[in-house]
Amino acid sequence: MLYKVFIDESGKKEYITPYSKDFIDNPPPFEKYEDFWRNNYFILCGVRIKQSDLKIINPRFNALKKEYFGTHKVEIKSDWLRNPNQRNKRYLKKYEMSVNELDEFGERYIKLIGEYKDKIKLIAVVFDKRYYGDSKRQTSDGIPILKTAQVIFERLEYAGNYNIVIFDQMESSLRLTMGQHDKILNVLQRNYGMDQIFVDSYDNIVDIKFMESCNENFLQVADICAYNIFRQFVLYGREWMGQNKTTNGMTAMRMYSYFDRIRCNFMFNPFNKQVRGIGLSCLPDLEKVNWNLLDGC
Repeated sequence: MLYKVFIDESGKKEYITPYSKDFIDNPPPFEKYEDFWRNNYFILCGVRIKQSDLKIINPRFNALKKEYFGTHKVEIKSDWLRNPNQRNKRYLKKYEMSVNELDEFGERYIKLIGEYKDKIKLIAVVFDKRYYGDSKRQTSDGIPILKTAQVIFERLEYAGNYNIVIFDQMESSLRLTMGQHDKILNVLQRNYGMDQIFVDSYDNIVDIKFMESCNENFLQVADICAYNIFRQFVLYGREWMGQNKTTNGMTAMRMYSYFDRIRCNFMFNPFNKQVRGIGLSCLPDLEKVNWNLLDGC
């Protein structure tokens, strides 16, 4: 059985803030330091779909686009949907839409992703930069894009079947031998000097490609999902480790509304329905709290 896995990122690949243990012991409050948390998290998100299901799901996204824009040849990006200037330039003026129409489209788009929770499966890795000291940042294991890619590759190996991995284009050229493309390919081939975690070789990943997201619906879906996961961690990432307690002493994690709407799409262990470490990983995962993300799904 063949799957395609479409991968996009959210957040900054680079380290913006110098390392300080104080950011771990006394994390800055989000309300005063939102920029710190925006710079702290990097997300890599994969959207995994069975090859045979693509012909069923892809026309649904095309039809939704055509209903609102008059064409399916329109690129959907989280930043363009949110940023007022981009909204106006990319959608409102270009397609003579109202604000309400665009908002309605966005709601139906995320609803469509959730509708296919059994066919559109998410594998996401969160990189928490606070925990990576100056020496670690100089190694391949401390480079956010490479470490998150390695973890996704490993999860795909465990998921079984065969996978074609398609990344959103990161360089001006689509050539695999350039910049980040070449480094990610080297992670797959296990010759980039990274620490091995659990997998000796990636036998279930049969190919890796880079494409422009404007030409692929499911890279656009990956972009939307990556941002919603990014926003979840910017807002509530500290609670992932169980630091937030209810009045009766139970651990609790608040949820960003659009993260809540895609949480049923995460891949999980079929034996215990565990999402942590399967469909959603946070590096480093120190407390290993098994949130019941599939509750109600």
